[in-house]
Amino acid sequence: MAQEAATVTSIHDLADRIRDASAPGAGPDPERVRDLLREALDAPADWIHPAYQQLVEGEYALYPVYRAEDGRCSMLVVVLRPGIPLPVHNHGSWAVIGVYKGREHETWFRRVDDGSVPGRAQLEVDQTFINERGTASVVPDGRIHTVEAMDGQQAVSIHVYGTDIVSQQRSEFDPVTGTERVFRPPFAGSDAANKPG
Repeated sequence: MAQEAATVTSIHDLADRIRDASAPGAGPDPERVRDLLREALDAPADWIHPAYQQLVEGEYALYPVYRAEDGRCSMLVVVLRPGIPLPVHNHGSWAVIGVYKGREHETWFRRVDDGSVPGRAQLEVDQTFINERGTASVVPDGRIHTVEAMDGQQAVSIHVYGTDIVSQQRSEFDPVTGTERVFRPPFAGSDAANKPG
């Protein structure tokens, strides 16, 4: 008989489960991370500390809550202001995104140029999704996307990456002007060890 998974009690509890699921000498498998995230999102309790759900100013807030010592995994809690999409960006690795509160509209882009001209990138819309609360999905390595909170409400989501997203070199894109530049989003501190549970 299969044993029922214990309910996640905090964002750091989830980070521990993801770390423990990693193979020795390798980062976690994104499909396994997606399954763990789905299990966690099934919990009815509000288990992410309110300090990670704050959006005091700006268009979004990025809270680093876990960064593996070997740089093969990291996790953010992301808070989005409604009606303002994140900059179109890439990750430099796979990502798994789980919606904790609210609903998100996600757009995936396809790059149609060959990348040979620095600072230029031609994109076209590939797919769009409505991600409901409890949704957890894999964003493949190399994917370019943006996410926006819907319904006039803030959205809170958990983002897990196969890299240290705080130090990862990434790009921001403007599909209208066809430009690409270095993406340096503002993180709400980078020391998760001193943060609330």
